[in-house]
Amino acid sequence: IMDIFSWDEVLQVLAMARDESPDDRLLLALTVIYALRRAEAVSLKADNLDGEYLVLKRGKGSKPVKRKLLVHENPLLNVRDELLEKARKTLFNQRLFPISARTFQRRVHYYGEKAGLPKFLCHPHTLRHSIIQHLRDNGMELEEIQEISGHVSLDSLRRYLHPTPAVIESKFALALGCL
Repeated sequence: IMDIFSWDEVLQVLAMARDESPDDRLLLALTVIYALRRAEAVSLKADNLDGEYLVLKRGKGSKPVKRKLLVHENPLLNVRDELLEKARKTLFNQRLFPISARTFQRRVHYYGEKAGLPKFLCHPHTLRHSIIQHLRDNGMELEEIQEISGHVSLDSLRRYLHPTPAVIESKFALALGCL
């Protein structure tokens, strides 16, 4: 079993969080959408927002990157307005989600279990792995995913990518000219 959630499972976790805490759903959605590490997610501050962009500092020695705040048709993944409003209500240098990385991990575990997902998968890094795999399965190049995820090298990124049976079958059928 790979250390990822299917896209439906990601949405189930977000739905469980939404039902209990809009802030938790927002934090989890940001973690998924922007492939954040646990520490990156809980350390987001109001000053990480620059107009319509989220400014992220990924890892040691990396330059800050700007990611457009996305509007998504699925309300579970639609973070733009909610994040801007939260930032407006938060002091400039204060954290948007004032919880520890460990508390965040416990919440992901809780919502994942509540969604009926395997215990061993219910941690923040699974959300990160899941979006990385989802992007790859939907045709993004490794270099593009590396830019989004903040991986220093392609080798470190490749450790998270595994061919999924559905993608393999689809490509196999396409290569053979099957319908």
